[in-house]
Formats: sequence, structure tokens, C-alpha cells
Amino acid sequence: MPHMRWRERELLHRFYPPDPDPVGELERRFLDAIERLVRPGDRVLDAGCGSGRLFTYELRGRASLIVGLDIGPDVAQNPNIEAPVLGDLAALPFVGEAFDLIICKHVLEHLEEPQGAFSELSRVLRAQGRLLILTPNRFHYVPLLASLLPHPFQRIVARGRGLRLREVHRTLYRANTAARLRRLARTAGLRVAELHLFETAPVYLAFNPLAFALGVAYEKVVNRFPALAPLRVNLLAVLRKR
Repeated sequence: MPHMRWRERELLHRFYPPDPDPVGELERRFLDAIERLVRPGDRVLDAGCGSGRLFTYELRGRASLIVGLDIGPDVAQNPNIEAPVLGDLAALPFVGEAFDLIICKHVLEHLEEPQGAFSELSRVLRAQGRLLILTPNRFHYVPLLASLLPHPFQRIVARGRGLRLREVHRTLYRANTAARLRRLARTAGLRVAELHLFETAPVYLAFNPLAFALGVAYEKVVNRFPALAPLRVNLLAVLRKR
């Protein structure tokens, strides 16, 4: 594991000078979106928040309440939230219109029935509330390859990326295209206010310098040409309740 992390840093320095950490762009974009969307006194739900050990933010002092929901007990150790709740996105244990802002990071790709989850998220969101989503784009080569791997192999790959086994959930990608996201939102009474597709450094290919170099070339090409946006890996969206 330490060797893998060292190789990532070395390849990032080689291919992305002078920025030593371009992979942080993913987290920076999501954090910037949170900062932009949160308003004083907001009630915030981090839906599918997990343990929070790989992604941290600080909303205390601005949000009036920060609730974290996940199906696993690690939610109790999440440092970002104030109130941990065990629960499922398909049957949220909250009254209607309970939240002003919902954060949903790397969750949609695991949903078995995304329409039910979207309906529940819309139900607990107040009028003009905001739903912030970050998820992989199914048309990118990584999700396409991952969808062909049996779950045990996905767990092995994810463990090499620093995830604990209990943090690796089965990926289904049933809500993971721009068109599918728009349809799910519309049916749930939400509208897509923003939708961005962007590629980041291919750290998942750091196991091999040649594979990493090919991934860098892919990243440069798809980010340069707008027509290739549907092939970028990250899908960042802001939905608003009608």
C-alpha cells in the first residue's frame, strides 16, 4: 500500500508539473460546490456518507444541523456530521421537507432501484432545496471495465486504492449517465440546474507507468474537446426541487 501511494505521487509529479496533486481536483470541485450551495441555517443531509475518513468538510457554524445517513455502522465515526443515522436511501427515516441541502457523493453507482431513492431524496428536500451529486459516468472506460468484473475482483482493486473491504460496495451504474440522471430527476419532481462532466488524473492506473501515461493522454484529449465530454469520468450535478 505505501509503495502504491509513493508510485502515485511520483507519477503525478512527472506528468502534472508543477501541480504536485492534480488528483485533488475531484475533492476541490466537490468542496467548492458544497461551499457555494450551503446557506446560513441550512439543515444538511449527507446521504450515503460512510465513515468520512477519505473526504472531509466543515459546515459547523453555518448549517444548523448536519445529518449523516448510511447503511453501515461506520457512519457513527464520520467527523463531518453531527447526527449519525442508520438507514437506506430507498426508505429515508425522515419527515417530508426536512432538509435544505442534500450531499450525495459516490453513492448513485451502488443503487439497485435509483428511481425510488430519487423519490425519497425529493420527498425530504424542501421547496427550492438543493441536491448535490458526484458519481462516475458510466460511459467512461473505468466504470465500463468495472461493470465487467465480479464483485470479489472489485474488492481486490479497491483495497489497492486504500479502501477497507467493508467500504467496497457492489457497483451497478443504473443512474450514471447525464441522460439517465435527467430522467430520474424529472420523474422525482427535481430539475437539473447544473451538470458538469470532467476528467481527472488517472491515479487508478498508477500500478504501471505505461498505463498511467495512456490514461494521462486520454485525460488531456477528453478535457480539451467539448464533444468528448460524455466520455469524461466524473459527473457533478446540482438538482433543485421544483
